[in-house]
Amino acid sequence: MESEKKCPHYGAISPITSAMDEADVIILASPVYVYHATGAMKAFLDHYGYRWMVHRPAKSMFRKQGVCISTAAGAGLSSTNKDMADSLFFWGVGEIYRYGKGVAAITWKGVSEKKRASIDKATTALAEKIRKRHGKVKPGIKTRVWFFAMHLMQRKGFNERDAKYWKEMGWTGRKRPWK
Repeated sequence: MESEKKCPHYGAISPITSAMDEADVIILASPVYVYHATGAMKAFLDHYGYRWMVHRPAKSMFRKQGVCISTAAGAGLSSTNKDMADSLFFWGVGEIYRYGKGVAAITWKGVSEKKRASIDKATTALAEKIRKRHGKVKPGIKTRVWFFAMHLMQRKGFNERDAKYWKEMGWTGRKRPWK
């Protein structure tokens, strides 16, 4: 409620935070673990709850692209990618891609050559799509609507720390982070 700097891990994750802020693309990857992202990925995402739009989103996120990648020996790809994509969305990331592949193996060596070729083809196409969108990303209508709802909430001062941040950014007025 007061500051992300009160988190005992703040210093440890600061270099990651800086790297994400400077990056054009954020890639999150997790193997499927009981139909969801691993505990390690969930813990990582939880450290950035303060950056959700309802709190204090980083302006830089609204022009970024994000990629969620999951692998599984079997099922659970969609729910694992959703775990990661939810955070990207609520951080304000302008364009989010998902790629999941059931590899029927527990190590890369166990993945068949045919599946490896399929993965290479799909990820190369995804990389090309990301490259073409570089510098052209703006959030979609869903993000803008969500942002507007948060704008209205922050104008009323739901949480003092968050409302102050939104006001300082000019977002309780007419400014928008993607402009």
